[in-house]
Amino acid sequence: MLKWTDVVEVHPLESIFQDIPNNPPSVRRMRIPMFQWLQLLNQGHRIPGVINTDAHYNHHGSGWRRNWFACSTDDPAKISTDEMVRQAESGHIVMSTGPFLSVTGRSSSSPDAVIPGDDLVAADGQVTLSVSVQCPNWLDVNRVQVFINGRPSEKHNYTRKSSPELFGNVDAVGKFDSSIGLTLDHDAHLIVATIGEGMTMEKVMGTRYGKRPPIAVSNPRTAPPAIQPMFQFQTA
Repeated sequence: MLKWTDVVEVHPLESIFQDIPNNPPSVRRMRIPMFQWLQLLNQGHRIPGVINTDAHYNHHGSGWRRNWFACSTDDPAKISTDEMVRQAESGHIVMSTGPFLSVTGRSSSSPDAVIPGDDLVAADGQVTLSVSVQCPNWLDVNRVQVFINGRPSEKHNYTRKSSPELFGNVDAVGKFDSSIGLTLDHDAHLIVATIGEGMTMEKVMGTRYGKRPPIAVSNPRTAPPAIQPMFQFQTA
């Protein structure tokens, strides 16, 4: 069914921080969408991930899962459905339970910024990611993590405790705003994620769904039959 699949739901997002690739579950517990998605990406199946509220009723707690789409306008009345379909198929999406995560990438080979879902050539293997996180006053994050080919990078794991200078005041809208330099020796796909570890969304989302942490995960791109998802770094 892969060639007929436009997107796949990968909820719950927080499972990406369970280091599943390095500690895979037993066969009987393999039904973890995030783990399966990362494995599909590593096998070359560039299928964008999404999360959906699946809200059939208007009730307290609706809207706690959302997808941030790239769009040519911020006027809701001018948004084109056709454009949103194209953005979804291109993987220009960041999945979130509230935090607004922005990720762009640059290299000396491709100085123009690319967003999640785009390819980036880096002939010398040097890549710069610009990452920013914003939250409303009832959310916060305390960790930003770069994943390389589905695995968390130990070097590029930033927390408010270990790198307080990179994080904004807990009362500020801007939570994180930094450029991250990476050196890659082979083609790779990168995913950036942020989370409020030890935090919940209960203040607004209630006790049922609100017990989950604030989190956002950048999304890969689908462009069959290309091999690598999200940012495809082609090294010399």
